[in-house]
Amino acid sequence: MKKTIILLHGLRGDHHGLAEVAELLEKKGYNVVNPDLPGYGEDKTLDKKTLDFYLKWIHGLVKAQKEKPIIVAHSMGSIVASHYLVEHFNDVQPRVVFVSPIFRSDYKQKSSNVRCALTIAALHLLPPRPRLGLMRSKLASFCISHYLTSDRKQSKKIDQMHYKYSGNINSGNGLLDDIKISMKEQTVPVKQLDILYIMGKKDRLTSAKLAEQRAKTNGAKYVEIDGAGHLINYEQPERLAEGIDEFLRG
Repeated sequence: MKKTIILLHGLRGDHHGLAEVAELLEKKGYNVVNPDLPGYGEDKTLDKKTLDFYLKWIHGLVKAQKEKPIIVAHSMGSIVASHYLVEHFNDVQPRVVFVSPIFRSDYKQKSSNVRCALTIAALHLLPPRPRLGLMRSKLASFCISHYLTSDRKQSKKIDQMHYKYSGNINSGNGLLDDIKISMKEQTVPVKQLDILYIMGKKDRLTSAKLAEQRAKTNGAKYVEIDGAGHLINYEQPERLAEGIDEFLRG
């Protein structure tokens, strides 16, 4: 029987952002579940979103599978997944992959926290509809895409993909909820799990050096990918899929 992988995408995205990685993993023999997170893409959730809301949603997704799935989570998805695994590590396969995980507590990340806080404050000044329109806009997508990627040779392609798939937000208030969730700290992996961190060498949200230090502290494995920033899924999908596959088969 094929092993099942559940992919969890990040902030502002939907399942399309991980679709190429999902296809590559399916070619390697996995059954891949690649859903839209609540409030994105085809999921029309407009409820207030909290960390507990996400944990219940993930639990329902996990329990819907025929066998214990493997969790592979990107960016904000890795934050909610890490909190879920503290309580439910027995419900999934013991090997877990966090792609571009975000760490908040280290002093080097204070600037990132400040940027998030200022973003929340600025968005709060706008009514929900203009707020949603701004975050769906080509300008917002362009600025975020250029900040999160490193390979300027692919910039046009990545900008187009990011704009097409990263503005499928269904609620301005829900977006604020998710930004707040993205500021929470990634939890320390539990001993029963074998964790892999995959980082882009030029990630601007969490430095690769910090992630490698956290991997050593937490007893996790670490893979660094050249030619990638935070959006490894767009910049280096083949190498990302290979890194995931090698870890799961190792």
